Amino acid sequence: MGSSTDSHPLDDVAQDAAARLAASEDLLKRAESLQSELQRFADHLAEVYSDYFQHMPTYMHTSFTSELRAEVESLEKAVRDLKSADALASHRVQSTNLPFLEPVWETAKKSRDIVRLRCAVSTGPFKKPILAPGTRIVRSQGESKPFRSGSFIIDVVADGGHSWYKVSSMTNKRLLFDLAKEAVYCGDSDDEDAETVTQDYSDIPLVKLARNLVDTAKGHRIQAKSPSTFLILPRIKEGEYPEVDSVLEACRRLGVSLLCGDSLSPAPPLSDSLLHTMAPSPKANFTEVLNIDTSLLVALASDFSHTTVTKQPWFSHSHNDHTDLESKQSMLSLVYPILGNHKLVCTQEAAETFFHIADTLATDSEKARAYLILGSDPEKSQKQRIEELRQLSIHEVPSCLQLPIRIVDMNENNCQDRLTDPIKKKLETVLNPGRSVFSYGWASGLTTMTCNSVVIKQLEKGLEQLPNLGDLPWPSIWAFPTSRPFVGVPKDIRKRIRKHIGDCSVTCTCGVDELYGHQSNVTII
Repeated sequence: MGSSTDSHPLDDVAQDAAARLAASEDLLKRAESLQSELQRFADHLAEVYSDYFQHMPTYMHTSFTSELRAEVESLEKAVRDLKSADALASHRVQSTNLPFLEPVWETAKKSRDIVRLRCAVSTGPFKKPILAPGTRIVRSQGESKPFRSGSFIIDVVADGGHSWYKVSSMTNKRLLFDLAKEAVYCGDSDDEDAETVTQDYSDIPLVKLARNLVDTAKGHRIQAKSPSTFLILPRIKEGEYPEVDSVLEACRRLGVSLLCGDSLSPAPPLSDSLLHTMAPSPKANFTEVLNIDTSLLVALASDFSHTTVTKQPWFSHSHNDHTDLESKQSMLSLVYPILGNHKLVCTQEAAETFFHIADTLATDSEKARAYLILGSDPEKSQKQRIEELRQLSIHEVPSCLQLPIRIVDMNENNCQDRLTDPIKKKLETVLNPGRSVFSYGWASGLTTMTCNSVVIKQLEKGLEQLPNLGDLPWPSIWAFPTSRPFVGVPKDIRKRIRKHIGDCSVTCTCGVDELYGHQSNVTII
């Protein structure tokens, strides 16, 4: 007769099933916890990038969110199937991708200024370096077209785009297996050069991964440099096997920084403070004085911004589009919170262009606002300007709005001397008054406010062609996601302006008076 302490086979099966179920439920709990943290990150992004000129928050984490959602659904199904004794459930649990997704998120939590999670970038071939995802002047996705050529996944793009992190689930045991499979032999000679050592391991998957990471980074540029590369190996331990350490050294010689399991610090718990480190607000570094572009001056005076505009038969497609845009979101609801109580300036060229546009085609109410926000009447105080502007607007005008905007010389305090000749040459591609606006803001170290995102992209691309910007930081510019032109008046009743050429203060010698003097809708200046 068997001992009373012997276990029954059915009991062992039950215990094994219970253990598998408990392990699966633990995995599901971990996945749901990660999903909860990722949702907090997504909510934070939506808040800090709420009025950014591009729809940043969604694409920053879409891929990672989708992968994690699929993992949670798979684990939920595995738990249900284990409870119903499905034989395939254990296989689904064993093939879970959670041990990879967790260190990706841990890496993200230890990173600053995240640009993308699980970002696909092009592997080339590169005729010349292309723009990497990240922040130059504004945040952008860069020029990578990963689906037109080869693609490579960067798990975390951080530091505004300057750091690329790749996570690998490689273990010491698997690396030894790969070495045995390739029958690698490498001598110990101290005088072997780096190329020889690396070549010996060229077919090892981890070395291939490191080489692809480095080569792909070299084909991209972010603020005139290639991104720095990091290979995260949470399941690799250094110092256990000389063969493993040799492969890791070969990876480092390729130019990638390695962070192995024994040197990885645990990620801090998620908090509001940590979220602001992972994704700081792009408005955090605005200067005390803001430099205002002509496009924003127009938006600040436009009837589209201040009134409810009814579509007219003479409206262009652009007029109709701006009428629709304003009905969905008020322009001033974006502008006023940004301007706050900052002091405001604009260049002489920007002011002259603004007044020329206003005098040429603006409505009477738009002209009135133009002279309130930028007029030089010393008799009119800031408080009076605010009160009069309120009379011309259906929106509340904040009492802290610093009016009038001060007009400055674009070379105030010889600030243009700070720009190098190559930078000035790139700025020449920007038409005035934009050139004066952006060069003044950059040279004087001010944040420039604009509605002209096209010029920003043009400037970014031009500056990336320079080898470096010397000691000068990249310009600080905020691009609003939309603009508002003047409503203006129909062309047939619009007052036109013509300027004298040369000195015609006594007698017109340029012929403008003769050509236009008899036309009532022309003002000659």
